Amino acid sequence: MDNENGPLPNHMLEVAVVGAGFGGICTAKRLLDEGITNFLVFDRATEVGGTWQANTYPGAQCDIPAALYSFSFAQKPDWSRLYPLQPELLAYLRDVCEKFGIGPHLRLGHEILDLRWDEAGQFWNVTTSAGAWRARVVVGAFGPFSEPSTPRLEGLEEFAGTVLHSARWDHTADWSGARIGVVGTGASGVQIIPQAVRAGDSLTVFQRTPTWIFPHADRPIPTPLQRLFARVPATQRALRRTVDVLLESMVYGLVFRPALLKVMEATARAHLRRQVPDAELRAKLTPDYMFGCKRPTFSNTYFPAMADAKTDVITEPIRRVVPTGVETTDGTVHELDVLVLATGFTVSGHPF
Repeated sequence: MDNENGPLPNHMLEVAVVGAGFGGICTAKRLLDEGITNFLVFDRATEVGGTWQANTYPGAQCDIPAALYSFSFAQKPDWSRLYPLQPELLAYLRDVCEKFGIGPHLRLGHEILDLRWDEAGQFWNVTTSAGAWRARVVVGAFGPFSEPSTPRLEGLEEFAGTVLHSARWDHTADWSGARIGVVGTGASGVQIIPQAVRAGDSLTVFQRTPTWIFPHADRPIPTPLQRLFARVPATQRALRRTVDVLLESMVYGLVFRPALLKVMEATARAHLRRQVPDAELRAKLTPDYMFGCKRPTFSNTYFPAMADAKTDVITEPIRRVVPTGVETTDGTVHELDVLVLATGFTVSGHPF
């Protein structure tokens, strides 16, 4: 999709866009709508997608319904699921680029090395790994969910097994039948852990802070409903608006009246009680903070995976990684073959 025809290095661009995820693609579409064609979209990755190019771990899935988690100008009536998986989201973004003629403006595999403002000339010097340009305007569309955050664990480089990171997944690694350890129980951990318990011989989850988990409404979208969305687009727009209103209605409680969120907390507690019969494990998995203090997530398979006989949930802090596994502060060494770092992203000081 990366088309090298177009403005050459050192050519003066009207706009340089950094990032070819949702934000960068939307920016490109709006620039074309305004008749601005002298722009380029730079991305260090070799394909578009942003978050959905970087995160390809097993079970990667959007936690917002596709009717809303999509462009208003590019509604897709034939989403296969209410909450699409990563491959379908990535394919959607590729299709949007092709449909709206964004491809010729992409410069993929172009890592931004330096952005420097020229006060005298009133333009930006944009230096990339594949050339330099000048631009009157730079749009930062690199987002917060693509640069992995790797924990500073003593001895990590000495681990004799396989280390995987949720945002840099190695699909050549085989974890079937392995003793798997997962560090992290945030959004990516919640999606990876059910996959890990199915694949591995045993699973050890290292949890620092439990997460509020809600029932997941995901389900396949029936073909007749897809046809209705295609024939009567207003029905899909109505669904989009409904989801939008429901999600925005939570803002008042999150910002002004936290007490209103008690219903959400009660829903999450009931979900935990239904899926985890063991009182001791439930206590480990129950957050000690109010709903909204940390990002909640949705899953119907996470709690059963945590309650599986093959799973050991560890709340002791990690002391260090040793060649054979992970040692916690109580002195226990948890023997592992595969260590998964579901530790999210570096959301500030982004290196482009």
